[in-house]
Amino acid sequence: MDTPTLYSIFQKFPFISTDTRKIKPGSIFFALKGAQFDGNTFALQAIHEGAAYAVVSDASLYGDQLIHVEDTLQTLQALATYHRRQIQVPVLAITGSNGKTTTKELVTTVLSQKFKVHATSGNLNNHIGVPLTLLGITHEVEFVVCEMGANHSGEIATLCSIAEPTHGLITNIGKAHLEGFGSLEGVKKAKGELFDFLIAHHGVGFVNTDDPNLREIGEDLDQKVTFGFDSAAHPQNDFLYAAHPGETGFTMTDKHSGLTFHSSMFGHYNASNMLAALAVGRHFDVDDKLITDSLSGFIPRANRSEIITCNGCLVVKDAYNANPSSMELAVRAFAAQYPDGFIVLGDMKEVGPESSSAHRQMLELVAGMSFNQIYVVGNAFSEAYESLEINDSRILRFDDIHSLKAIWQWDKCNGKAMLLKGSRSMKLELLLER
Repeated sequence: MDTPTLYSIFQKFPFISTDTRKIKPGSIFFALKGAQFDGNTFALQAIHEGAAYAVVSDASLYGDQLIHVEDTLQTLQALATYHRRQIQVPVLAITGSNGKTTTKELVTTVLSQKFKVHATSGNLNNHIGVPLTLLGITHEVEFVVCEMGANHSGEIATLCSIAEPTHGLITNIGKAHLEGFGSLEGVKKAKGELFDFLIAHHGVGFVNTDDPNLREIGEDLDQKVTFGFDSAAHPQNDFLYAAHPGETGFTMTDKHSGLTFHSSMFGHYNASNMLAALAVGRHFDVDDKLITDSLSGFIPRANRSEIITCNGCLVVKDAYNANPSSMELAVRAFAAQYPDGFIVLGDMKEVGPESSSAHRQMLELVAGMSFNQIYVVGNAFSEAYESLEINDSRILRFDDIHSLKAIWQWDKCNGKAMLLKGSRSMKLELLLER
């Protein structure tokens, strides 16, 4: 079946499902295939559960409600692009090594003050999540914010070909997913695929000029909006701000207008994410007060730079994900604000061949700081510790978070601050549960 014909069916049944556990009556089920599953085996079940149609690639399946195609994933992606072209609204793509989801939430919060915004749900930012995001666009939508993630070269280019963004924002270039990218230069090239698409299609790029990598890959953009904190180096920026850390967040000041607002988010890296959202909002003429009110009222969720109080201890809960760049930023920001605090670090995943050196360097970094106690969780940190000549009684090692929780005593914190930072699979937030 060709895409226009399938689209006519989608218009009658405008809800897509890829999971038989979440079938919505009257939806279209796409039988996707993966390394560990084959959606074709669930197609008839999806029909039984109420799906109007099932798109399958298994020629042995029969039924009036089955639509046969060669490749269900490619069909899903083609349908998403076809739908995106029917609704001519701005599409802002957001990618980067760190802070993609937080920046997406901040940008969505700001733009929602003026537009009906449709944004990526959670972190559904891959070759399946992006098409599903696009297929969720209704005719009431005025603006789309689309998060794009990747762990291999060429993936951002593919996602751009599907979403066809009119605008783009790269949060930063850092040491994330090195297992797939190979090197920092590989990360830069891969994330830069977003700007490559915008250059080829005369789109608008938002460029943080404080980051030399972003300045480099954004140099050839025909249309760009620049922002940053370094006014001495880049006084020509469209938006210049200063950020001043406080006890529970930071204060931001517009260096041109003097406009000031406070955020409860933690860390200067989040100030950069917030500045990106502010630049996007101003570019699209969102009222200044609405922008600052929405940003100052923004509350992080899902273990992303949350500041909470637990048993009398102020906790910076930043345990949704971790890589060498994001962990260093979090540790340095925490040390600057709470030099005698407690830190709990979990293994960094998907670092590839650099994993050993990355974990050693992190241990060397924190050992040189004045933290009261340093807890490291996971095999990678444990092996890194054994390979170093560090004799530091402050550093305690644990196989997993359950081992740490078994001996944990909240009164040891004595009202001091604590940082939780690690990859999602380490589940560091369990330490906070009773």
